[in-house]
Amino acid sequence: MMALEGINVLDAASMLAGPYCATLLGDLGAEVVKVEPPAGDETRRFGPRRGDDSGVFVGVNRNKRSVVLDLRTDRGREVLAELVAWADIVVDNLRPQARRRLGLDYETVSALNPRVISVSLSSFGADGPYAGRAGIDPVAQALTGFMAVTGPRGGAPTKAGPPVGDATASMLAAVGALAALRAREITGRGQQVDVSLIDGLLHVQAPYTGQYFLLGTQQPRTGNSIDWYAPYNAYRCGDGRYVHLACYNDKFFGNLCAALERPDLAEDDRFASNEARLAHRDELDQVIGEHLGKLTRDEALERLWAADVIVGPVNDYDEVFTDPQVLHNGMVVETAHHTGPLRVTGVPVKLSDTPGSVRRPPPGLGEHTGEVLAELDIEEGDAS
Repeated sequence: MMALEGINVLDAASMLAGPYCATLLGDLGAEVVKVEPPAGDETRRFGPRRGDDSGVFVGVNRNKRSVVLDLRTDRGREVLAELVAWADIVVDNLRPQARRRLGLDYETVSALNPRVISVSLSSFGADGPYAGRAGIDPVAQALTGFMAVTGPRGGAPTKAGPPVGDATASMLAAVGALAALRAREITGRGQQVDVSLIDGLLHVQAPYTGQYFLLGTQQPRTGNSIDWYAPYNAYRCGDGRYVHLACYNDKFFGNLCAALERPDLAEDDRFASNEARLAHRDELDQVIGEHLGKLTRDEALERLWAADVIVGPVNDYDEVFTDPQVLHNGMVVETAHHTGPLRVTGVPVKLSDTPGSVRRPPPGLGEHTGEVLAELDIEEGDAS
């Protein structure tokens, strides 16, 4: 048994945040049907591809079946209404006018299915002065100050590498859907769940916004370091590879000094307290860099881990997906994709009694249209 077995999810979203929310629900056992237009989700055409599939699409769309519907036709919208009646949760990321036009606004879906939970993701919010504006992850990073606090010290504002706004919103939307399922057990009714990228990005900046609200200070860009304690940085080892280490108190700094065979550093007036280490951060980074520069990365890690230093390798993806802890955590799963064997990331939430799983590979466009409609006693006809 999986936690969400018996829960039906209609993924009527595209791009990243909405589909990834549906994927997370699928990982925990829900049956997910993804509705795509005849041309497919736009992410099928993003970036490098193998055949008709892009890495972007397969990365966020496992554990789903794909149904193609042409929602510009009356028949397509009729079939969509049948799927809404089947669903416990409907996920979309449409702008308000498009949501109403396609019959996915809450007033319409709740009339079809009073128990349905409608989960809508947007860039800026369901209403308000920016509602309905086109948006995307880096725009949300820019608006929320996330970009302003990210980047090299003294350098330009920089977006995060992965789409952190989309990923955060997807997780919050899944949490909202689960909370609404719990509420439905009590009330018998569904409800509307709204999550925006900007709200999610403000949520994850709590340590920095806490400083702002308490002290009125803007967090500066600090690159790979931080202004709270030192050392905290990425250091280049003798073989050109990097480690990132942090010492947030005197204990861990003492462990680092022992690992570097420089116990005297812990008594040095420049480094004897966190305040002193912050004041002499550049000198400290130079000393640490010189010592680690005499070791290969593996030698440095072995020595630092043995001394109980908070440290880790700066890995590329080849290293990430052969890392023994990543593999032990089940975060690499091989699936039987229609193009051949395909690895995907595993389920990040571990439940002891009702664990989730990756049961389906990312679907081909419309791969399951006939199958799903037959299960609902709907003739495929001209719906697609």
